[in-house]
Amino acid sequence: MSDDLRVIKSRRAIRNTLFGLMSEKPLAKITVSEICARAEINRKTFYRHYREISDVIEELENEILGEFSAIMRTGNKSVLDVGAAIRDISAVIEQRQEFFMGLMKLNSDLFSNGKIKAMLCRMISVSLKNVGAVDDEATLSAAAEFTVSGVLSLYSAWFDGGCTGDLDFLTEVAVKMTTKGLSAFVSEEKLSELRLK
Repeated sequence: MSDDLRVIKSRRAIRNTLFGLMSEKPLAKITVSEICARAEINRKTFYRHYREISDVIEELENEILGEFSAIMRTGNKSVLDVGAAIRDISAVIEQRQEFFMGLMKLNSDLFSNGKIKAMLCRMISVSLKNVGAVDDEATLSAAAEFTVSGVLSLYSAWFDGGCTGDLDFLTEVAVKMTTKGLSAFVSEEKLSELRLK
């Protein structure tokens, strides 16, 4: 077996085991020894990949950030593209629902604070700047914070409710509220121009 395949299998075993243990007890009570025993690896293998359990969590969050970041890099990044980005993010969340549920157990603030929120706020700010809608940083910051907090709150509520509601419905509400709200900062002439592109 190649070293790359061993690395992938070891990391996957560690991550899956951590998720499984989290369904049984709080993260603070989970030990590296326990993860190793369940994953059928030795401690040396764990420490070859991670310094501590929080590194596993950070890696998972960075993986999500990478996926969302790739979504943000596509398109023209105008105000009208924000709706498409929200739909793409919702599709990723729905496809990897179990993964996200595990991450939410690790970090209940996954969607309300931190790197994901900061990245989405930057995307909103860039989209408003790109269409020449807003120049001052205070307005950009306030519009981005308001918009992103609302969208991420819908995702958090969906997870808190056990993922039982219709995610497509919530996504369309988020798209309408976001695109219509952000469009208020763009002149009708500029909106028409963007729609023609």
